[in-house]
Amino acid sequence: MFLHTLARLLKKDVPSLITIGVTYRCQCHCVHCCTNVPNRRVSSELETWQVESIIDQAKKLGTVRVSFFGGEPLLRSDIVELVRYAHSAGMLTRINTNGWRLNRELVSSLKAAGLSLCDVSIDDPDPETHDRLRGLPGLYGRVIAGIKVLRDFNIPCQIVTYAAKKNINVGLERIIDVGRKLRVFAVSIVFPMATGCWYKTAHVLLTEPEKQKVRTLGDSGFIHIELPTPGSKCNVLKKTSLYVSPEGDVTPCPFVPYVMGNIKRENLADIWRRFTSITMPEVTGDCVMNDSRFRETLKSAIEAH
Repeated sequence: MFLHTLARLLKKDVPSLITIGVTYRCQCHCVHCCTNVPNRRVSSELETWQVESIIDQAKKLGTVRVSFFGGEPLLRSDIVELVRYAHSAGMLTRINTNGWRLNRELVSSLKAAGLSLCDVSIDDPDPETHDRLRGLPGLYGRVIAGIKVLRDFNIPCQIVTYAAKKNINVGLERIIDVGRKLRVFAVSIVFPMATGCWYKTAHVLLTEPEKQKVRTLGDSGFIHIELPTPGSKCNVLKKTSLYVSPEGDVTPCPFVPYVMGNIKRENLADIWRRFTSITMPEVTGDCVMNDSRFRETLKSAIEAH
């Protein structure tokens, strides 16, 4: 935190968060997956030393948080090693998981490695519906069991869910109730985004009245809304984050697929400097991917650099 604060005082922009996609592999086939893109070219995953190099480079930039993303990051055989490396570098560590592999042995190892926070996805409070949306029978039960294991080992757990047209009246409140009963750290609600499986599926996006209804659920202590007000800007537009894909491509975040460079060929600092020079489109209260005009504006700005 000191490095980030010092950089701000010196008026040097730094990415406070770097998200590293360590694999595209996953047990699920989610209807909304942001990384499941048709005809995606998938080569070998970043090796352990390459992920560690990204962490080192991010630390030099002043980054204080690293999130391991997928696919399903717990499928990496070296995930504990990666968490330990980031923790030893003085960074807050986070994993975004579907919950399938959250057993006592693995969670114990993650605790010892220094995991700071675990995001676990719940798409619907009904077990059968959740499993159908994720394409993996039996997942809901393992998610609930995994959250309890995280609690046993005192690893803060955040339930991550998305607001859909079908759940804004009752479903979201029931997911929040599940979180309260399980005594999780927080429940985070995101809006649907036109990316990945939903890149050309505009009918899933929420209207302004629907987003406002979701925002009424938010509170600063337990329920976090990704964009809590109509005037809120996402991390991409605020230029506070970067994402590195399992192939080394660097984009503004996991949900914005416009490549700014590749970590295998370029230094992270050079890519970051290029990103900070881009004039960003003016979008508030929503993801930039949800407006085709702004989406093209951002794509063109990135490609121009």
